[in-house]
Amino acid sequence: MKIKYISLFFLAASIFVSCEDDDLDGMDPSSKPVATTSVRSLDLVEGQSAVIPFTISQAINKVSQFKILVLSGNAEQDLDFTAGNPMDPDTGIPGQGFEVTVPAYATSFEIPVETIRDLDQTEGTETVTLQISAAGVRTVITPNSYYEVEVTIRDFEYCMWTLDVVDDYGDSWQGAHVNITQDGISELYPKADWDDDAETYQIPVGVGADFSFTYESGTTGTTAPNQTGAPGYEEENSFVLTSPNGTVYTGGVSPADGTTTPDVGTIVAGINNCN
Repeated sequence: MKIKYISLFFLAASIFVSCEDDDLDGMDPSSKPVATTSVRSLDLVEGQSAVIPFTISQAINKVSQFKILVLSGNAEQDLDFTAGNPMDPDTGIPGQGFEVTVPAYATSFEIPVETIRDLDQTEGTETVTLQISAAGVRTVITPNSYYEVEVTIRDFEYCMWTLDVVDDYGDSWQGAHVNITQDGISELYPKADWDDDAETYQIPVGVGADFSFTYESGTTGTTAPNQTGAPGYEEENSFVLTSPNGTVYTGGVSPADGTTTPDVGTIVAGINNCN
């Protein structure tokens, strides 16, 4: 009987050690990992995004979560900004803040902060203070248990350009588009959900933005901006671009026989001064 008890004791001890070794997986069990960041503030224009980078002093073999709560300020979450994923019921109160999930063994992570461009230039500057803390016990952030980051959101100041696009056949542009780029960010027109024959777009371009409007062909070819394999039908495409001061730029505005096609390349570019 004693031999049986001793055997069972060693079996239980073996299971316990095995579980412990698997949980630690070579990690230092004597200290908790610490997540740190040097970011204390962000200054953004509506529509811009940034990240709050964190480093973790020691990797752990478990997924960890961090919650981001709104402490104060007049900027509204989901209307003016987001800062991670929606709050999970297991982490906090849904609708009150955000969270990020960090994979096991990670030694760094980022909290994405995105501001929302609402085109209301009368709001004025808005602010929000975010409180970032670990949602579990496996990772600590600081001796005070949280970080605070002040986010300033300034109005996007802009003026409108008007783009009218037409397809004479009414079956959409075949791969061609007008590419509007401002401060390195591109957007293509016409949109996928347009009328297929005619559409008018109001395009906000930021004051002082380095911008360009470019017509890019959809015909077959091997030289950019041609798109290999696109059916073309460039003779059906036309556009009228009107600047805030009334200057008009046209492409493919054809005579009755419809033989003129838009010129590939830059339509207009420069620094937008809204005049």
